[in-house]
Amino acid sequence: MKNVRNLRAAALAAALVLAAAVPFLIAASSGGSLISYASGQCYQGAGSQGPWAEVKQGDQVAEGSYVKTEAGSRIEITMADGSVLRLGDSTLFLLETAKAKKDKGMSFSVILGKAWAKVKTVTGGQKFEVKTKTAVAGVRGTVFSVLAQQDAGTVVKVFEGLVAVNNKPAREGAEGAKAAVDGAKKTERVEVAGPKEVSKKAWEEMIAKAMTMIKVASNGEMTEPLAFELEVEKKDDWVAWNMERDAKLKAQ
Repeated sequence: MKNVRNLRAAALAAALVLAAAVPFLIAASSGGSLISYASGQCYQGAGSQGPWAEVKQGDQVAEGSYVKTEAGSRIEITMADGSVLRLGDSTLFLLETAKAKKDKGMSFSVILGKAWAKVKTVTGGQKFEVKTKTAVAGVRGTVFSVLAQQDAGTVVKVFEGLVAVNNKPAREGAEGAKAAVDGAKKTERVEVAGPKEVSKKAWEEMIAKAMTMIKVASNGEMTEPLAFELEVEKKDDWVAWNMERDAKLKAQ
C-alpha cells in the first residue's frame, strides 16, 4: 500500500511539473514571447495609454504590445530563442519585434524606466536592439542594462560581452525639429518638442565592453565608455536580483 501511495505521489508531482511547463512549451513552439516571472502589478496593452490588462507568469506577450509595471513590480519576458528581458518597477516598454529573422532582428523600446537583457548569441545579419528616445543599444550574446530617464537621457551598462551604443534617435529627433522650424513661415509661431537642437554631424556610435557604461544626454551628447565597479553595482537590489536570475538560467 505504501508503494502505491508513493507511486501516486510521484505521478501527481510529474503531472504538476508538466502542467507548469505546458505554457512555456506552447510559447516556444509558436515563436511567442512568454512572461516567465511577474511580481506586483504588471500590465499589457495595445497602446502606450492602454487600455491595460493585468498579466501574470505564463501569459504571452504579442509583438507590438506595451508592457507596464507599477511601483514595486518586476517582470521577466523570455523570447522564443531563450533571450531574456527584465523590466524594473515603474517602467513602460514596447515589444516591437521579438522573432529573429534573416533580414530582421529583435527590437524593443524602453520608453521610461529600466530594463535588463540577457541575450542569446545571434548570427548573420540578425540583431538584438534595445532603444530609448535618445539611444540604441545593439548586442551580440551579452548581458547589459538600459535606463531610460525622465529627462530622456539614457544610461547603458555592460556586464558581459560588447554593446554598440549610438545616439541616432536623439540626432534624428533634433534634425526633425530643426527642419520643422526652417520650413515654417516667418509669421508662424512654432513650438518645438523633443530633444534640444544639436549639430548637424552624423550620429555617433561607441563600443562598450564589460564593466563599462555609456551615457547619452537628452540632446544626444555621448560620453566615452566609463568604467564601473561590479562590487558597487551588486549593492543595488535591481542588479543583484538580475544577476541571481542569470545565474539560475546558466545552471539550467
